[in-house]
Amino acid sequence: MRVQLLLFAGLVSLAACTQPADVAPDQDIKTLHARFHGGYKPLSCISSEALDVNLDGKALTDRFEEIKQVKDAEAEIGIYGKSHHNGSPSFIFSLTWPEQETARPEPTGYDPGIRPYYTPKVVYWKFVFNDALTQLLVKPIQLTPDLLDPDLYSSPDAVTVKDNNRIEVTLTKRLYTADGWKTVQIITLYERYTMTT
Repeated sequence: MRVQLLLFAGLVSLAACTQPADVAPDQDIKTLHARFHGGYKPLSCISSEALDVNLDGKALTDRFEEIKQVKDAEAEIGIYGKSHHNGSPSFIFSLTWPEQETARPEPTGYDPGIRPYYTPKVVYWKFVFNDALTQLLVKPIQLTPDLLDPDLYSSPDAVTVKDNNRIEVTLTKRLYTADGWKTVQIITLYERYTMTT
């Protein structure tokens, strides 16, 4: 009887020491929330080509200098666990960006009488992490056909995780410039400034 009690106690002790199954890094919601969830402000914004977007006669790659409203851009990463509204975790990436607009009809080339203006637009995408947690793989959210403006709703080319709570977002944008319309890549480095969303 004593041997059986010792054996039972040993099994209970062994069961208590058993660790839960490892959680894949891209599914550890608590850790992902602590590391990524929050609002991000831009630190730098560089285009792949020097452009004169503010029509002052100087072409620059620094979008902060050419489009002042870019400083007010913001990215947000939302990492949400299961809830009574959602049976599985959800990952949402959003971007507030100053979308360039011109008077209608849109000019076909440079017109000195046209001055573009900027309207902040917020666009949301679902995403998953790659296995190494170095990329946010962004997927468009289904929208009604009248909202499918490719200049606005197309997904970022890349969202890359950098050191020190920073992310790098690469967008392809068509811009009205002193040389007419140009399509360039714009790379913006963001830093997390708040975990409150």
